[in-house]
Amino acid sequence: MLGKPGMGLQIALTALDSGRIGIASQATGMLSACLHEGVSYAMARRQFGKPIIKHQSIQNMIADIAVDHEAASLLVWSAASLKDAKKPFTREASIAKLAATESLKPVRLQGPADFRRLRIHSGQQDRTHLPRRAGTTIYEGTSEIQRMIIARETESGMSV
Repeated sequence: MLGKPGMGLQIALTALDSGRIGIASQATGMLSACLHEGVSYAMARRQFGKPIIKHQSIQNMIADIAVDHEAASLLVWSAASLKDAKKPFTREASIAKLAATESLKPVRLQGPADFRRLRIHSGQQDRTHLPRRAGTTIYEGTSEIQRMIIARETESGMSV
């Protein structure tokens, strides 16, 4: 028995919240790898007589990945700190997971980091060493579920 009778659902939901912090951490690590690989490649690859990292369009992509990574890192730390302090962290865990995993989705031209990373590496044929986003947007609840949780928790925290 993991807890008192009748507490099973609450225990399961807390486990999901904790898992969301883990998945957000995984996605943040993937963003870090994207950033490292993107910068390394952009420093090594030359075009028009200079490393492509000197081109503004590449700098913009790298800056966007850095912003995504920093934001995800801070959101994960915030959720984990609340959990460690034994305070409610459902909303923060969902926000961290949503932000970190969505940053990896290749959905639009100037969008998330995975797509920008691929654009930075566009001249490179073998991309097998680059991190994959796997199922980070699915594990511990889809992005749509995270949005529902965030809205519900935000609403319940507001005094109307």
